[in-house]
Amino acid sequence: MPKVVDHDKKRVEIAQATWAAVQSVGVENLTLRDITVEAGFTTGVLTHYFRDKNSVLRFSFTIACRKVFERILKTNKSTDSDLVCLRNAMIEVLPDPKKSESIAFVSMCFGIRNSTDQLLVEEYKANRNEYRDLLKQYIANSIKTGEIPGTGKTESILDLILAVVDGVCIESLLNPEDYTKKRCARIIESMIERLKFSPN
Repeated sequence: MPKVVDHDKKRVEIAQATWAAVQSVGVENLTLRDITVEAGFTTGVLTHYFRDKNSVLRFSFTIACRKVFERILKTNKSTDSDLVCLRNAMIEVLPDPKKSESIAFVSMCFGIRNSTDQLLVEEYKANRNEYRDLLKQYIANSIKTGEIPGTGKTESILDLILAVVDGVCIESLLNPEDYTKKRCARIIESMIERLKFSPN
């Protein structure tokens, strides 16, 4: 009998190989061969599922994004505090050596910004906006319930938070030995604590 192939599983395996390859060579320098070497199969197998490198990247990035958002929502199910939800949403996007898609997700975010593939850039922007909207919701609710004092502009707080998240993520990628996930989490927690006592 012919071997039954789980095509969805195979696509996820390709995504996982893509994440590993991105960490090694970056988004700009990535080739199909880099992915096949990581995956341990031929280019023919890869092109059976994806038309080209950009379609592989789009799929892999989307899967990584979904995993990040799923972790945020799962973590936040257990708290009624929007400020804690905000903290969790920031920490969940930090590169985590224990999660292969985590570091790749962050690496791809910064690499995709300069991509020549417009569809990939649009995918990045859509997911970035979804994350931004989620943070904005947590901030607005925190102000409404008094967890964040004052009646300051949600957008100004959001800009600060995104700058902090981007900053610690970049440092974590460039200096992983100094900026461990634990240290980056402490930086985020320190900023959250300041929001509690600083009228905006």
